[in-house]
Amino acid sequence: MACVIFFAAQSQARVHKQLMKSSRLILASASPRRAQLLAQLGFECEICPQDIDETRHEAESPEQYVGRMAEEKAQSGRSLLLSQPGVLIAADTVVSLDDAVLAKPESAEEAESFLLRLAKRTHEVRSAVCVLASAEAGVVSTIGLAVSLTRVTFGEISRTEARRYWRSGEPRGKAGGYAIQGIAAAFIRSIEGSYSGVMGLPLYETAALLKQAGLDSLPELGDERQ
Repeated sequence: MACVIFFAAQSQARVHKQLMKSSRLILASASPRRAQLLAQLGFECEICPQDIDETRHEAESPEQYVGRMAEEKAQSGRSLLLSQPGVLIAADTVVSLDDAVLAKPESAEEAESFLLRLAKRTHEVRSAVCVLASAEAGVVSTIGLAVSLTRVTFGEISRTEARRYWRSGEPRGKAGGYAIQGIAAAFIRSIEGSYSGVMGLPLYETAALLKQAGLDSLPELGDERQ
């Protein structure tokens, strides 16, 4: 898939104009939510999805699995930094319950099963972020890997509600079969951790890694106090 450009809101883009003059930011993901979250920090990015084998290894914990996926996506996109300096960010999100990973549902039946298993239970959502950077052509370094952990507690969900939710179209393509930023918010009793992490890109960890790579969400633009 060819890379496309995702633009931040105009006011955010103006703030970061000086910062981004010589820096490319590449998002190695097709997720529009991750691009939107980067835009929330004021960053424009090139969207360059990476196609990798996402099979979970035997005896691999959810934390090991999500970290490996983010790292492999980043390494898959490494060549994008060879010809021109820039920063690449890759991410992955895993929803787990009792060590079982609930992936993206492939059918109405599977989506319904996921929600009924999550109902009245606390599950875990891990989002991993891996950042690579190149200061000069041909030299790529790994900035770091970070994993956020969020515990999400669902209330009661009836079979009828689970079926109606599937028909809304929202669960498709979502880890665990739900989107916290959408209708599924009505199912969530509480969360402990990172809301943006459940969406797919933990902004605290992301901003810290990008800052290490030279991209600051609050660049020094002089003292503008009134």
